[in-house]
Amino acid sequence: MGGGSWVAAQDQPPVSFAGNKVIPLIQMDLTGVPNRQVIANLYEVPAGAMVPRHFHHGDEFHLVISGEWAAEVEGKAVHIMKPGDAQYVGREQWHGGRVVSAEPMRLLGVMIVEKDKPIIEMKR
Repeated sequence: MGGGSWVAAQDQPPVSFAGNKVIPLIQMDLTGVPNRQVIANLYEVPAGAMVPRHFHHGDEFHLVISGEWAAEVEGKAVHIMKPGDAQYVGREQWHGGRVVSAEPMRLLGVMIVEKDKPIIEMKR
C-alpha cells in the first residue's frame, strides 16, 4: 500500500485545541486523485468545551459517537447533534461548536484535503 499508512498516535502530532484530545486513525494518499489525502481522527471533547471556528482545504464528514454538541457550520443554523447524527462540511467552510451534554463528546471526523496546504486553519 504505497503512499500512506495507518497512523499511530506517536507518528504525527495531531492538531488539537486546549483540553480536547485527537486520536489519529489513518492518513493516506487518496487513490487516483493527485495531491489529496484522506485523514480520519477520533475527537474527544470534554463536557462544556468548545471547538473554535476553523476550516480545512477539503471536505470533512462528522459522525457523533457519544455526547451532544451545538454544531456551527458557515451558512447554516446552529444545530444540536446527538449520537448517530452526521454532517458534511464543504471545502473551506468554517465550522466549530460547543459540547452541550453533561458527558464528553466523541466524534469521528474524516477529511479529504490537499496535501500541500495546512490540515487546519483558524477562522479569522
